[in-house]
Amino acid sequence: MTNWQDPVRVATDYLALVKLIHVMAGILIWEFVINLPFDVSVITGKRKFRWTFVLYMGCRWWPILCISIMLLGFDVNRKIDCDGWVVSVFCFAYLSFIFASALIVLRIAAIWERNKLAVGLAVVAWLTNTGSYLHSTITVRAVFSPVGSFCAVQHTEHSKINILVTLVTDFVLLGLMLGGLMRWSSARSAGGGIWRLLYNQGLVWLLVVSLAEIPPTVLIILNLNDPLNLMFQVPELIIMALGAARIYRGLADYSALHGLRTSDKASARPSERFMSAPSSGGEQGPGIGAVYVMNNLPRHGAEAYGGDKSTKFDEDTYA
Repeated sequence: MTNWQDPVRVATDYLALVKLIHVMAGILIWEFVINLPFDVSVITGKRKFRWTFVLYMGCRWWPILCISIMLLGFDVNRKIDCDGWVVSVFCFAYLSFIFASALIVLRIAAIWERNKLAVGLAVVAWLTNTGSYLHSTITVRAVFSPVGSFCAVQHTEHSKINILVTLVTDFVLLGLMLGGLMRWSSARSAGGGIWRLLYNQGLVWLLVVSLAEIPPTVLIILNLNDPLNLMFQVPELIIMALGAARIYRGLADYSALHGLRTSDKASARPSERFMSAPSSGGEQGPGIGAVYVMNNLPRHGAEAYGGDKSTKFDEDTYA
């Protein structure tokens, strides 16, 4: 039977962890570079800036900073302040999770028409997650290993509660998102484009959460040794952050290519009262809920309804 606490076994597992981190760093950098045109288009004004873009950029930059500092601690050949190193790593990692979850919370608020109960549950779940991240960041410790000449994280089993809380709260957010979409009965029957996009993205997020969070949860429960407890937490970070960023860009690209057409307007409304609010000019507007679902994304022409020139998409009214 394998002795997972054997120093040779632990050193071997740490080496595997470091190799995995380098692989994930390559994937992260590749994903970051190929999607720079989208970021630049917002920064240069080709796409209109909205405040949700700040959360999106957090999903882009926090993982880069986290991985960079992480590699510094594992690849360094001299003694450094390992406690400061590991706190920095956990801080940027958890900021990535917090910003990614915030994008999901905002989407839930839009889908549920800012229903107080649904939004309240989502915010409580997000705050619970944030609190567990803060506790984990404060309590984490690392020491310099003279054998491998790197910083070794200690007592990783203390992260069990944090990982379990993350898994539960993320599935709560997922349930709220999909549950809100299922309320759109008219959209399901009509097969509206915006509803189909949001629903498919919800299924993708289910896959992302399952793929990213279940493996590290299993390993932390088994608690074989410190490097194995950490093994799949780095892929979890990368998958969750990149998944949230891709979902954000997907909705932005839908807006850019299709706008919010009349058919989408009809199929996307959960209630006539909310989605058919008149514009400031007295015309029938796109509805606050529909615009909010689009995350106040950039304007792409005055006629946002596929040729219906009598209906203007006045984003500035609903920003």
